[in-house]
Amino acid sequence: MKKNITRRVVAAAGLTGAVAMGLTSLAAGGATAGPLPGGTVTRTLVDGTPVTVTLYDEYVNVQRAVTNVPTSREVWLSGKIKVTVGGKAEGGSVNAGYLVGCQVNFGASGGAGAEAGSNQFGQEWKWTDTGRPSASGGFTLGPGQATYFPIIETTSGTDTAYENYHVNSYSFKGKKGGVVYSQEKFGLDGCAGYASAKAKVKVTVSTDAVKGVITLYGKPFSIG
Repeated sequence: MKKNITRRVVAAAGLTGAVAMGLTSLAAGGATAGPLPGGTVTRTLVDGTPVTVTLYDEYVNVQRAVTNVPTSREVWLSGKIKVTVGGKAEGGSVNAGYLVGCQVNFGASGGAGAEAGSNQFGQEWKWTDTGRPSASGGFTLGPGQATYFPIIETTSGTDTAYENYHVNSYSFKGKKGGVVYSQEKFGLDGCAGYASAKAKVKVTVSTDAVKGVITLYGKPFSIG
């Protein structure tokens, strides 16, 4: 089976050391850069298995696109994800990325908050398939639209259909696992209004008795 890592993401059972981000705050041209609070959540599965998911050292750098078009932005993201499991669990899988919206209020920001939200007019926002990242990591969103940008993306197998060939999770064995990502970039085009994003980390853990899914949401932040 073919399986290639196609993004600059490092996954390991134990996370040590720091990620060299090389990012600084910029005041000119509407650019913003700075740390984000990350978050942590602990859940106990029905068979008593404890699972803790932590997002830390999260950092964002937002700048205008090089084309200097007001409806376009470029975003770089860095962070670390640590997962600890107990009980009879021996590993799990991590799916991580960012929910991105144009004129969208993502609502609850912590724990296992819902993804539901509204646009600036109080209307329910909609997902859009056009938001699927291209090979260059960019997508187009209109008002009231939202999409998901994965920071883990692998390719697997021989079926090249997008949903079968692209895998957005990392599996680990043992009691600890995690993901480190550094300066993952995406471009947002076509959003003439306010744009925001927040991290979404989904961890799946299975034992002989149960399969549990724990979701951690980061704090929403503006991308211009």
